Amino acid sequence: MNQIINEYTTLSQWGNSKATRIPTSVNIDVNQKFSISIQGESIVLTPEVKQPNTIHKLFSNWKDDGIRHKELDWGEIKGNEGKY
Repeated sequence: MNQIINEYTTLSQWGNSKATRIPTSVNIDVNQKFSISIQGESIVLTPEVKQPNTIHKLFSNWKDDGIRHKELDWGEIKGNEGKY
């Protein structure tokens, strides 16, 4: 996200915590998790990167490019790979 936003917000007290509202011009998902750190005099929110936890999720957006129309030969068997 490389955008320059020239807006202001105010820090408020919510129970025992401090909170602020993020302007809608900042494009983030509702319920997005962040890590928070202090760098110099700046408060830095870093979005949590969601890692896929199954191979189906890992390749859910993969589109076949149609280049491979047969199995690929990676050479002779080495180690404990075995034939399938």
